[in-house]
Amino acid sequence: MSLSVRAARPGDGEALHAMMMALAASHGHADEVTAVAADFERALFGPQSISGALLAELDGAPAGSALWHRSFSSFRGREVMFLEDLSVLPEFRRRGVGQALLRALAVQAVDRGYPSIFWNMMDWNAGARALYQQAGAEIDDATCYCRLHGAALERLAR
Repeated sequence: MSLSVRAARPGDGEALHAMMMALAASHGHADEVTAVAADFERALFGPQSISGALLAELDGAPAGSALWHRSFSSFRGREVMFLEDLSVLPEFRRRGVGQALLRALAVQAVDRGYPSIFWNMMDWNAGARALYQQAGAEIDDATCYCRLHGAALERLAR
């Protein structure tokens, strides 16, 4: 078994889109997805990108991905890394892919001088919780994820 993790590069949009679609499907949100592969190419490799991605490959096949973007922590007064999605395709789970992605993400954060990586997790996802706890993550069960979008965003903007 050969597991490798690398920074995404131009042309990886299709693989990243496939990972995101699998994640959306596993969370019951596939019908909400509007992104296409070209969106990943544009967002990740455009001239003013604030995003990054890692692609894990097992024996040469795309197995998982981590998509992140720069964010800002007012408590720290510094830029931080926000992990938008960590996804491992079902057939590659429990083979070290998620752990390898987290480790590579930590290396990037440290290399960029980010003091923290933040992310959200679905509270029902016991596998993700175990992975993150094993990595040493602090999980704050009191934090709620909020979003304002669609018609509500439009109404508020008027």
